[in-house]
Amino acid sequence: MATEVIMPKVDMVMDTGTLVEWLKEEGDPVEKGEPLFIVLTDKANIEVESPGSGILAGITAKPDDVIPVTEVIAYLIEPGESLPEKTAIAPVAVPAAETTPTAPDTPESKPAAIEQPTVSQPANGMEKVRATPAARRIAVELGVDLSQVAGTGTNGRVHKANVLAFVQEQQPAAATPAPGPAAGFPALDIPLPDARQKEVVPFVGPRKIIAERLSYSAFTAPHINLSLRIDMTEADRLRSRVKDLIEKKTGRKPSFTAIVARAVASVLPNHPFLNASLNRDKIIAWEDVHLGIATSMEDYLIVPVIREAQNKNLERIVAEMGDLVERARTKRLTPTEMSGSTFTISNLGMFGIESFTAIINPPEVAILAVGKIVDTPVGVEGEIQLRPMMNLSLAVDHRVVDGAAAARFLAELQATLENPYLLI
Repeated sequence: MATEVIMPKVDMVMDTGTLVEWLKEEGDPVEKGEPLFIVLTDKANIEVESPGSGILAGITAKPDDVIPVTEVIAYLIEPGESLPEKTAIAPVAVPAAETTPTAPDTPESKPAAIEQPTVSQPANGMEKVRATPAARRIAVELGVDLSQVAGTGTNGRVHKANVLAFVQEQQPAAATPAPGPAAGFPALDIPLPDARQKEVVPFVGPRKIIAERLSYSAFTAPHINLSLRIDMTEADRLRSRVKDLIEKKTGRKPSFTAIVARAVASVLPNHPFLNASLNRDKIIAWEDVHLGIATSMEDYLIVPVIREAQNKNLERIVAEMGDLVERARTKRLTPTEMSGSTFTISNLGMFGIESFTAIINPPEVAILAVGKIVDTPVGVEGEIQLRPMMNLSLAVDHRVVDGAAAARFLAELQATLENPYLLI
C-alpha cells in the first residue's frame, strides 16, 4: 500500500512550507527514516525524514513551491504498484497564527492562563466545504462564504491563500486588510539608482520572515533602551581560572557570552516582568528562563534556545550553548531548539562592535545587546586605571516594563558580573 509523503507541520505557527530540494529523485528506493527532502520554515532549513520505505513516485512539488501543511507531495510505493488516486488530506490539528505573535509554547513553561482562541462557524453550509482551519478562520473574519471560493488543494480543499485571493478579486479595495508592519513592507514607488547591478537576491525565506517579525516589533512595541558599562576584571579573572577545567570537561572554552548568559539566567528570576511575553491582552511572566542566543548565519540569524537556563551552572551553559551554536551554523537544529525563548542575548563584540541597540524578538519584552570588551581608563579609588569595560544595552517593551524596572535589572546584572564567583 502506498505511503503518502506530506508537507509536515514542524512547529505550531506553520501554515505553509517552502520546498528547498529533494534529496532523492523520482524512482529512487528510500528507507524509512532516511532524509528525503528539505523544507524551509520561518526559522531555518529542516531535513524531513521519509515516513516509510519504498520507491519514491508521484512527486508533485518542485523546489521553491510554497505548499500548505499536510498536502501530499509524493508517494512511496512498492515495486510494480500503481500510484493511488488522490485522496482527501486529514485536517490540520492546530490552526496557525496569522499576524499577532504568540507566547512561547513549550511543555516546560506553558501556563494554564493561555487560552486557545475559538472561532464560531457560520451556519450557511460552510462547515461542509473542505477547507483548512486557517482558511475557515480568515473567512469568518472577512465575511467570506467558503462555498464561493475555489480551492487549489487536494479534492478542491480551500486554503487561506485561496480566501485572500477571492477577497482581492471581489473587492480589492474594501476587504483587503490595511498593510502594516506585521504584513511586511508596503510597496513604495521609489526609483532605483542608475547603477550596474552586481546581483539580485529574492527577498524570501528567513530574511523576509525576520524583516516582518522585527518590523512588527519595531512599529508596535515602544522600545526604551538603557545602557551601562560593566567592569569585567573579575569576570576575566574567573574565566582564566576555570577555562582549562571547563574545556577538559566539555571540550569547549568558556566565552564571555557564556558568562553573561549564566549571569542573566541567575538574575532574571528576580525580575519576572522582563522574563515575560505579551500575548494579546495578557502579560505572561514565565517561571523558567528559556534563554535565546542570537546566532549569525550566512545571510540571516536564528536564535537557539537554552531551556531552563536558571537551573544550569556555567559548565552546562558552556556545553549546551556551544553545541547549539555549532549545530545552528551547520543547519542541524530542530524546530523546538529554535523557538520558545523568553529572553534573548545578542553579542556583536566578536565583530569589534562596542555598543549597539537591538530590536526585541516578539513575543518577548526584552533583549540584551552585548558589546566588545575594551580596555578603558576609569577612576578607581582616586586613581586612573585601565580596566576591561563592556557595554550592555537593554531594550524593553515599555507597554510591559518601565524604565525603573529595567534599570534595577541592569544594576543587579552589573553587580553579578563584577562579582561573578557565585556563578560557578
